[in-house]
Amino acid sequence: MRLESQTAIVTGAGGTGGIGEAIARRFVSEGARVVVCDIDAEKARNVAAALGPNAMPWMCDVSRSDQVEAMVAGTVRAFGRLAILVNNVGFTVPGLLRELTDEAWQHVVNGCLSSTFYGTRAALKPMREQKGGSIVNISSAAGMGGAPGLGAYGAAKAGVISLTRTAAVENFKSGVRVNCVLPNAATKALTDWFDATPAGRKTRASIEAYSRCGSPDEIAAAVLFLACTDSAYVNGAILPVDGGLSSRVACIDAEIE
Repeated sequence: MRLESQTAIVTGAGGTGGIGEAIARRFVSEGARVVVCDIDAEKARNVAAALGPNAMPWMCDVSRSDQVEAMVAGTVRAFGRLAILVNNVGFTVPGLLRELTDEAWQHVVNGCLSSTFYGTRAALKPMREQKGGSIVNISSAAGMGGAPGLGAYGAAKAGVISLTRTAAVENFKSGVRVNCVLPNAATKALTDWFDATPAGRKTRASIEAYSRCGSPDEIAAAVLFLACTDSAYVNGAILPVDGGLSSRVACIDAEIE
């Protein structure tokens, strides 16, 4: 097993049918001890219970640096070290830039970008001390180009890409690798949006004209590769896992006036 006796934190892992849950499940199947982090304590407990004794739930609002620091410190106390961190939280408040409120902008940026910074900063301390570790950040194709109607999300996820590269070059001499995945996965939240809104149906049709939505398990397989020693020479990589969708100029559609 590729993660035998390794300890990992996976944030945003409490959502049923989500990428975080799939990553946590794959890590446990590969021998890891996994901290299932979610802002919803009940969801974290449910996922951890389903994964068995090698999973531990942890309620954490990752947009709060004090809570992230406490989670990392608690993980190290419980297991002795931290080998892997997956910064997986992502959500958006849809709207054109000219319509976004200050509160909506800050909510998305804090949840998607600041949380990744807080997690990375907290994990670097034990990882640098132990001379090794792997951080995998989950970004989005929306961070690689214009994403009409998803401006706050796209800006935050672009920041995650830059943060990944900077953290990689700042910490490689300490044996810490930092990489990033840009997924396109049919999570429950995404498929619900596809089914419920005209914009969602239009976006799904655009995606399916050139590719398909992957499964959370397919994203988890890529994250596993970056987390384990199979990728020991991979650092600062930005890996699209989208069936080739990002090779197209645009796939996100919206009404523009």
